[in-house]
Amino acid sequence: MRVAVSDLVGRPGETRPLARELTREDVGGEPWGPADDTLSGPLRLDLHLDSVVEGILVRGTVEVDLELACARCLEPVEQRADIDVVELFRPADAEDTEPGYTIVDEAIELHTLLHDAIVMAVPLRVLCRENCVGLCPVCGTDRNETDCGHDQSPGGDPRWAPLRQLDLHARN
Repeated sequence: MRVAVSDLVGRPGETRPLARELTREDVGGEPWGPADDTLSGPLRLDLHLDSVVEGILVRGTVEVDLELACARCLEPVEQRADIDVVELFRPADAEDTEPGYTIVDEAIELHTLLHDAIVMAVPLRVLCRENCVGLCPVCGTDRNETDCGHDQSPGGDPRWAPLRQLDLHARN
């Protein structure tokens, strides 16, 4: 999403709000990595663009709805992420400018900022509820809904059984 900042460039102290609701496609078609299948609604931006001596400071919040799979039973879990963002966009010819965070033709491209913020906000693991018991490792039945009758003792993966027989406290 390209935003013109000609009214802010070279005018430290000036500020402008930017509040928008965007679809994922509005931001760009590039892959979102771990967030690819999790975005379930629009991206809501509540940002401020501040002109500073070094460039344009973008700060505010990005709100997004996520639909994730429970780590134990794979049921869908809906979450809302309110992400605080603060990023400095600098002129393209400035030293140590991060790719994607540059001012080009008196405009900034917010794709990298939004992409980075959302990907970092996607949790690695979610549970549908604290006491979720997950799927049966034998038949795949959701053990939260029904008891399939398979032994649920903590025997573990049978491929590790030979290691359980090792006596690590034996003396030579």
